[in-house]
Amino acid sequence: MKSLLIIAFRNLLRHKRRTILTGIIISFGLWMYIFMDSLMAGLDRGSIDNMITLSTSAVKIHTQKYDKNRESFPLEYGIQVGDQIKQAIQDHDRVEAITPRTQFLGELSNYEESIPVAGTVIAPHSDTAVFSLNPYLEGEYFSENNQQEIILGKTLAGDLNVKPGDFITLYGLTKYDTRNADDFKIVGLYNTTDPELNKNAVFITYDAANTFLDLENTVTELNVGLKRRVNFKNLLTDMKEVRQIVETEFPSLTTYTFAELGAGVLELARQKRLWGAGMTLVFLLIAGVGIVNSVLMSVYERIREIGVLRALGFEGDRVMHMFMLEGVIIGFIGSLAGVILGCITVVYLSTWGWPLDKLYGDMAVDTTGFPVWGTIYGEWNVPLIIGSFFFGLVTALIASIPPAGKAASMEVTHALRFV
Repeated sequence: MKSLLIIAFRNLLRHKRRTILTGIIISFGLWMYIFMDSLMAGLDRGSIDNMITLSTSAVKIHTQKYDKNRESFPLEYGIQVGDQIKQAIQDHDRVEAITPRTQFLGELSNYEESIPVAGTVIAPHSDTAVFSLNPYLEGEYFSENNQQEIILGKTLAGDLNVKPGDFITLYGLTKYDTRNADDFKIVGLYNTTDPELNKNAVFITYDAANTFLDLENTVTELNVGLKRRVNFKNLLTDMKEVRQIVETEFPSLTTYTFAELGAGVLELARQKRLWGAGMTLVFLLIAGVGIVNSVLMSVYERIREIGVLRALGFEGDRVMHMFMLEGVIIGFIGSLAGVILGCITVVYLSTWGWPLDKLYGDMAVDTTGFPVWGTIYGEWNVPLIIGSFFFGLVTALIASIPPAGKAASMEVTHALRFV
């Protein structure tokens, strides 16, 4: 084996340019795969974290009657056992906080024009423990005397040409289906990474809604915040455990985890992973063709040498192994270089990130639930990196078999007479 290895190395060094080009193709394919996987995983995780912390929460609980009519945000189907639910799930070690919310449909007017809005009633103190909207707040958060205060999405405020400190009129249907309107002072604007929140959302407190919507502290949804997990699959397991507790002890309630609330985003993430794997397969197929071509050219250039080796007693299997070693060495060097370059890229992405404005440029991106600015950080996928290395190696080995087999099957006399 040692002599075959030495001969294979020497032959590769005799054709440095061809060896280097084939190795570059393999390393480029693996580097692209590792880079894209890290970037896409970071983008997916950023989108998921944004949706959980800005709008959906990890687990959302409704009454079954509310759930059947949730498209119209009915205010009459409130949760009556909120305190018991909190007691039941707060002992779960991954539950971080619980907060009530009540959604309503409304209309916002600046006295000249009006825009339909999605209203949310919140409990100011507990809401910040589940949702992370305040890092995106421009202006002030709700004060202790918050009955006439409102916070809007920044895009919505721009459409109505209003700013913090201005007064604006909010229309809405009360719990008893009567139309009401009142003036609110804008205390802050949310400029989040979720364009839907910026465009449609308004927030008022339960103190304000009890008067404005005759709400009587009706809570139509409970939102559960869970501690973040590095591995998203573990977070999904935590969500299922919390849902199991609620469904077991409160069978009249309906519970959604992010797996249902963000099903579209998760499916899109799965499609992107498949696309990335397909692209890598294309690159490796191109590399495989390069290896076949490289080893086959080596076979034709060395036919007489093969004849001499066979005449000296080299069996066909040994000749085949020698040419397969050349393919494996090219695959090893190319795979190793691709993995090293991929790891360097992931270190950069996970440490310094990639500004999304460079990704989108000046395009008018408006994709529900996806961040459109800020920085995206890459994610490590060690099993994939290790698997990529061996995949490149195996691809090179398989690609070298046909030309190596051709070399092994040559007749000695034919090879010695070849010109």
